[in-house]
Amino acid sequence: MEIDPRKNGIHSLAEALRAFKKFHEDPNDVFALKDSILRTHHALETLFKHILYQINPVLLVGEKIKVKEVVEGYNKWFRGEVATPLDELWTITLEDAIKRLQELKLLKELDESEREVFLKAIGELTQYRNSLQHLGLRTDPDRIGRILGVVIPRAIEVLERTDSHLIDDLSKIMPEAPNIINLLRYNYDNLIRETIQFFKGCTFNDQTLRLKIIDHGKVGAPPYMPNLIAEGFFNLNLDVHDLIGFGSGGKGPYKAEVRMSQPNFKEDRKLPNHGIAEGSLEFEADIKVDKAKGYLILPNAEEKIPVLRDLVVIIKAHLDYNAEALMTDWHYDCMRILQAKGELNVNLTSVPKGYKSEEIELIGRYQSTLNEENASFRLHAFLEPDGSLKDGPIHLEWIMNTMGDVEFI
Repeated sequence: MEIDPRKNGIHSLAEALRAFKKFHEDPNDVFALKDSILRTHHALETLFKHILYQINPVLLVGEKIKVKEVVEGYNKWFRGEVATPLDELWTITLEDAIKRLQELKLLKELDESEREVFLKAIGELTQYRNSLQHLGLRTDPDRIGRILGVVIPRAIEVLERTDSHLIDDLSKIMPEAPNIINLLRYNYDNLIRETIQFFKGCTFNDQTLRLKIIDHGKVGAPPYMPNLIAEGFFNLNLDVHDLIGFGSGGKGPYKAEVRMSQPNFKEDRKLPNHGIAEGSLEFEADIKVDKAKGYLILPNAEEKIPVLRDLVVIIKAHLDYNAEALMTDWHYDCMRILQAKGELNVNLTSVPKGYKSEEIELIGRYQSTLNEENASFRLHAFLEPDGSLKDGPIHLEWIMNTMGDVEFI
């Protein structure tokens, strides 16, 4: 009979979640609390060590072990005297395993602030595990819940990087596992709870947003979408032909469209083809990024933003304008904007990392008025024989410099 390390760790993790569920339903069940601590520690130590073992078994050996001891371990393994080459060698602890994973850049799912919280919670979990293993336990149950609320969800994020079937196999043992993990995230993870409380009802006053939109119409290879540069409380630089690695990687991270009305042109009798044009511009974009960090910048929220993920930003702008223009039989050119009036709206939607629920969805709104001073543009377009605007090629360069409040509801 054999239990491989992966199955061993997943089984312990399932039992840890089962024990935690019992503890959550009955906070006086001290033995459920005990089992959740012991099982969690064993599960994480086994699964993290399994990652290192797959890279190279020597990564599990303590630094003081000599090479000849490792060689002898392999000799005994080949002779069938031990189950693994490391059976008789001193191997690293859970904390050491995580440290080595960090050195190997395998904890990149966790931002620096989260990583510090995670490592601290792992240390506390180990202390409780050692106490139970050798003596007994005396502690505040809520404290254990908060430790597990930090440790388990973040450990799973790291483990899923190398084991995409982890949750599926965990659910085969305990179908309720995903729900228990979400319970830990929302009810017991202080980082997530504090993030929700921080943003809900919060207003960030006088935030700037500069948008630069460049559109060439239907020219060249698709996709036929405008490029976008955003600077201010929301930051990115999007070239539609260079989206590799952006957002959710090919799952529609950026969709945008510019719409232009057919201009109403009144020719100046003294100057042929010159006159005043009335028209409108519209811009709409739907942007998705996996993590808000680096894209969303708000004052005094630096430690909260890394917890947010699945950020969706919807930008809508509308501008009615009067402009000095040139219109011939074949092209239309706005030379100088005389008057303009419109509005810019930005909607932000996000959820705390790892937890998808409408109950804790964060919604932010930004609004600013547009005019000829803060929404200038250059527009050149070709015309169809009937005088209507062609789909392309065109050249539109539209810059909005706005200020407004970002309000979370």
